[in-house]
Amino acid sequence: MYVIKIAFIAFAITPKAHAIDHIKMHSPTVGEDKRTMHKNEVLIRALEISKQIYGSYTIDFLNVKLSTARALRVIKKGEMINVFIAAANDHWDKFATPIKIPIRFGQLSYRLLLVNKSNLDAFKAIESLSDLKQLTAGLQRGWALNDIFNEVNIEVLTSSDFEGLFQMLNSGRFDYFPRAVYEAYNELENRSDVLNNIVVEPTLALYIPSKSYVYVSNNVPRIAQRLEYGLKIMKKNGELKAIYNQYYKEDIIRANLSNRKIITIENPYFSNQKESIDVNISSNLLLRP
Repeated sequence: MYVIKIAFIAFAITPKAHAIDHIKMHSPTVGEDKRTMHKNEVLIRALEISKQIYGSYTIDFLNVKLSTARALRVIKKGEMINVFIAAANDHWDKFATPIKIPIRFGQLSYRLLLVNKSNLDAFKAIESLSDLKQLTAGLQRGWALNDIFNEVNIEVLTSSDFEGLFQMLNSGRFDYFPRAVYEAYNELENRSDVLNNIVVEPTLALYIPSKSYVYVSNNVPRIAQRLEYGLKIMKKNGELKAIYNQYYKEDIIRANLSNRKIITIENPYFSNQKESIDVNISSNLLLRP
């Protein structure tokens, strides 16, 4: 484990002195993927926009393996990390402060299926959720998807090791690994030297209502207020959309959702966060400035 510290100090003379906000965020242990780069750019931009009102800040990036379940335990204390991006859910809302501005505009709702290419024929006959239940999903232990899949009786094989899931699928231990549109292609490309048997299944997608929220430790309400201030301005002036399209436009086009069979799975842990996206039109995920 190691920590990378970045300081953003405002030297301009302001009407009054501000305390320096110390943001502590998680950084992945296996390189920086598109998702991480997008998250960091959005949050740093929100912090920069808020500098005139809230003053200077520092960011510590904690480089350590951190499951979503452990992240919730850690963010409750606010010591190792105090800011985390997670799928919006009612359970997290009880223990951390959600900033209800979805930074990926509901794209998390759409899941492509990573599969072993030797097993592609098994997906040709999938037309419904009932058909999907004949197959086994692979998920990391502690993910909210485990509870969602359990609610609808989808068989799941879990692992505590995220990287291990790719190896398990590569060797045929389970049938599919559901990944968001912005994750699937990028993750395969980043591991192309070791994953010889995994492909993105070309005909199906899951729709599981969800959004990506910024969650902030309840111990640092000022940071939550600051990030919400910056994100609201970014949403209003179009920056949030522009950054989103910069990172994900290519993946959305490549996913070709409008020509896939969409299987909807209800999310009972999303009751307070309902969204409206036409599941049959992938162009809705491409946001015009």
